[in-house]
Amino acid sequence: MNLRQYITIMLVGTVLCWSAWFFVIVNVNPFEASTLSFLFFYISFFLALLGTFSVLIFVVYRLFSRTELPLFRYVERSFRESFILSAICIFLLFLRGIDLLNIWNFSFFIVLLILLFSFSFSTRKVSTH
Repeated sequence: MNLRQYITIMLVGTVLCWSAWFFVIVNVNPFEASTLSFLFFYISFFLALLGTFSVLIFVVYRLFSRTELPLFRYVERSFRESFILSAICIFLLFLRGIDLLNIWNFSFFIVLLILLFSFSFSTRKVSTH
């Protein structure tokens, strides 16, 4: 699969996921919805965010990267980071949906993320070439 095919598939899939999410928003009453309806909401929204963030982060990496890496490395990094970012957004939205997200939980979550990312950056091996 070349880059053009990957971008095309991601864009088509992302548009389909946004359409599915919009379909759920329009047709589901949240006050009478079942667990399956909420599951469709969160999954379609997660996949829509994943595709959107993946393409956007790839474009940013490709345009503003200081080092010239193979394209599959940009794709790999952008997909991994968009997966994490989408999962964080869905997790926070889920917590808000069940009324567990307040300023203290959100602050604790942000501090935890900062500590996790700083730990992962501090343990990363430095390339010698």
